[in-house]
Amino acid sequence: MDRRLAQLNVATLLHPIDDPRTAEFVDALPLVNGAGEKSPGYVWRLQSDSGDATDIRVFDDPLVIVNLTVWESLDALKAFAYRGVHRNFFRRRADWFVAGSSRTALWWLPAAVLPSTDDAKRRLDFIAAVGVSPYAFEMGQQHRALVIEHVNVDDERARAMFRQLNGDAVVIDRLAVAELDDEAVACGAYRLLDDTTAEISRMYVAQPARGLRIGAALIAELEAVARRDGLQRLLLQTSAVDLYEKFGYRRSAVDVEPAPAEKSTWMEKSLSAEPSRLA
Repeated sequence: MDRRLAQLNVATLLHPIDDPRTAEFVDALPLVNGAGEKSPGYVWRLQSDSGDATDIRVFDDPLVIVNLTVWESLDALKAFAYRGVHRNFFRRRADWFVAGSSRTALWWLPAAVLPSTDDAKRRLDFIAAVGVSPYAFEMGQQHRALVIEHVNVDDERARAMFRQLNGDAVVIDRLAVAELDDEAVACGAYRLLDDTTAEISRMYVAQPARGLRIGAALIAELEAVARRDGLQRLLLQTSAVDLYEKFGYRRSAVDVEPAPAEKSTWMEKSLSAEPSRLA
């Protein structure tokens, strides 16, 4: 799968964006952004009609500003970030930003897809709740290239993996496939139970890809899709109760067919609240 690298940087200003003490930072943005757009491997950046993203509110605190960009490769991003005008600008960050407030998240996405601010927040939350992984990592780190794609329910890559789970004769309505270094290694799906509720009915991670938190990444992706679909609740049955409790799921007394397998428990998570953390 063709892929590109998304980069998010979040930091808290010492003073409001229109404060004279922030003016030098604001005045330099056209120069820095222009240098980025001319850099080899640059693809896209988040911006409003103002030409930058400083007036795009992503967090409740108006002093928190974001930089969201897409690059052809990690090397291209690093070449811009650590050289030239951006390097000089970056070295002076303490003049304008609260010390220690900067947070970053990097992730791979299909080449035809641009990230939303919700996508970016989800990756930050994932790092905070689960730690760095191929799904979301930080500058200066090297991880295998993980791309999660939302696909049609008849995707043969997923069907081949589902056949490892006692056959693939199951109704599914939403499906995500994870490729690791261009090899399909995991998938997850949910089926709609009614207008407000879905069940995560299929999760599969190939043995060589386990231990990389790909299952947790698929849960995060399916939850995001469910929210966009307007659902209010997700159900699943599992024997790993302690694990899913970390992601905000709670034991449930629902009565859904088929009945839980032996040693499995129904769990549920409310999606009605605005997401801020996975757990």
